[in-house]
Amino acid sequence: MSRANKLIQHTLTAFQMLCIAGAYVLDDLSHRKVGVNHHVVYRKRQYLQTLLDADHLMIYGIILGIILAVMVVYLIRHCGRHYRKAIMPLILLTLAIGLLLVLPAAIAMPAYVYILFLAVIVWGLEAIKAITKLR
Repeated sequence: MSRANKLIQHTLTAFQMLCIAGAYVLDDLSHRKVGVNHHVVYRKRQYLQTLLDADHLMIYGIILGIILAVMVVYLIRHCGRHYRKAIMPLILLTLAIGLLLVLPAAIAMPAYVYILFLAVIVWGLEAIKAITKLR
């Protein structure tokens, strides 16, 4: 792997860690600060009624599955024998996002919507990292 690819990999990993840390900080603040809790609960209710409606969750799952399948086929075709190293993080993140979509314990969290959005961002960054590992 070239020096530029390593720099991109490390930068994207740092962004992923910042997203995960931000989600945990937001969840912690929603349990401690009343204003943050009110805002998070209001936005959660708003998003659950519009973007994350039960009808849309099935569509999001199908779209996520199709994107994952396309990425897996692309990585297997272009990566040769080392495709497992690029595919495993994508599959694990997809399972984690899928669990976030359907688990009642996750949906009950006040910062559920923000954590879900940040998980999708982390998944997208991981897809970019998987593609850059090929070059």
